[in-house]
Amino acid sequence: MKNLLKQIIFLLMLVGFVGSSFAQQVTKPAKEKLAETYSRQSITFFMGSVPGVNAAPSNNVGKIKFSDKYFNHNLDNLVLQVGSEFKTLTFDKKQAYLKNLLAKQGVGRTMVAKWFNRQASGMMSLDYIHQSGLYNATDQDVKMAVAAKRGDAFLKDAGQNLVNKTYVLILVPYDVKSTDDEKNRGWDCSYDMFCFQLVFTPDVVASFYNVWPYEDDSPAVKQSKIAAFDTLTFKFDNIQSKPFMSASSSDAITIMKKKKTMDELAVDLVNHMYENATFSLDKSIEDFRVKTKVSKVHPVMAKIGKKEGLKCDQQFFVYQYTYDEATKQVNPERQAVIRATSKIAENRTIATGSSPESKFYQTYGKTIQEGMVLQQKLDFGISLMPGFEVGGIGGMDLGIMFRTGPLTKVTALYLLGDIGYGTGNYNPVFNGSMTKYNFLRYSIGVGKGLRFARIVELTPYVQYGIESTKDKTYEDISTSYIKLGAMLGFNIAHNISLFGQANDYMTGSTTVKKTKDSTAESAYAGSWDSYFKGRNGTSIMIGVRFEF
Repeated sequence: MKNLLKQIIFLLMLVGFVGSSFAQQVTKPAKEKLAETYSRQSITFFMGSVPGVNAAPSNNVGKIKFSDKYFNHNLDNLVLQVGSEFKTLTFDKKQAYLKNLLAKQGVGRTMVAKWFNRQASGMMSLDYIHQSGLYNATDQDVKMAVAAKRGDAFLKDAGQNLVNKTYVLILVPYDVKSTDDEKNRGWDCSYDMFCFQLVFTPDVVASFYNVWPYEDDSPAVKQSKIAAFDTLTFKFDNIQSKPFMSASSSDAITIMKKKKTMDELAVDLVNHMYENATFSLDKSIEDFRVKTKVSKVHPVMAKIGKKEGLKCDQQFFVYQYTYDEATKQVNPERQAVIRATSKIAENRTIATGSSPESKFYQTYGKTIQEGMVLQQKLDFGISLMPGFEVGGIGGMDLGIMFRTGPLTKVTALYLLGDIGYGTGNYNPVFNGSMTKYNFLRYSIGVGKGLRFARIVELTPYVQYGIESTKDKTYEDISTSYIKLGAMLGFNIAHNISLFGQANDYMTGSTTVKKTKDSTAESAYAGSWDSYFKGRNGTSIMIGVRFEF
């Protein structure tokens, strides 16, 4: 036991030394793109309805919880009726079909009419745009407005720029299935995603303002302009379209919780569809990524929060602008990587110059300074961890970790799972001779990451698992176990780390069956350690963690 503990300490120290060395030697990342400014996007959402496809998504579209990150620019109707021929089109032709459909139905014109508060009389105003400009403003904008001595007028003018950030998001289901039996109930949906941007270029703006009816226009001119507006066509550009997306909602039927109805699960389904689509936009499109300055350090703070859709454990890159002698340009260079804590600011109000701040923790990189720029860089929060384990239970192991922070609002709380394979020579009483056994094990559990330094995280955890094997007589020999342990990881890149892990396996009784399907158990049931001597207790593992 003392030798094993010495091995554990040595391996953990070795991993720490190697991890620290690599972390110091990692080259600077390639120059990355960084948006000059960030403004809230406006999204007009539609759920496509195709004849012959289950209507559950379109029937529940009104129950979607739309994100606080975007201006909700939805129109009166959230369902877009699509012809049956849509199903037979290629994906490129589907894009063209939807753009033509939007133009035919005057969706762009209706979106612009909403921005400019067009009334039934045909008259328009800037009230809604001004209100949106005030809500979109940051503390920095407020300070600039004061410095410019224009006050709210400066911020209201900025609201007009929001029209250029108006998008149409369309989800079109093509395969919707439901399950409702003794084991499970729920929905599965395959769908295509289409995102278009409203074209509101200077020449379009000029044409639009030519038909703006003013109060002092003569009745004839006023009516002429009102009629002319109804003939305008606003175009859309393709921004991002993605085929073969999927979403599901399910409810395993157990006696431990109240079962959800199929209608409730259908609501979950459409929300998952929307969340998957907006995640894809946030992850892939530069303009959708939240960007702001670091307002404080020790701990890192920034003036973003619920208004920007910030969630616990969301990832951000921190940049510093540096001068490049070769190109004679100032470029952003990534300095650090941070994640949001559970301290998310409630900032869903008009900025006053003293907005509340959200708190972050650093996971990689150099020292962060006030004024550096942070930008949202979403990841899936999933880690894959191949490793090799030695000890009473050993062999190859593949682990998976899932960050639950966005759901649980607990920083670095992980859902864990792993599968392992090992071999060993044993002489169990039910066999009578020394035999080589192949063991397969799998477990699930939870762990809590504790960050002691920028690149060091200690994660204690508990897992429940099953280990099984077989021989020429018995097709199923298995036991359950509780695994307690801790993992010490050292980042060598923002999404790669080396880790050392100490595990303590507490195995249970042995179940021996003639066949896998047999319900009759052998009389040899006893402790796992009594049959496979030494196959429990402490083991150690080293490996690499890749985070996506």
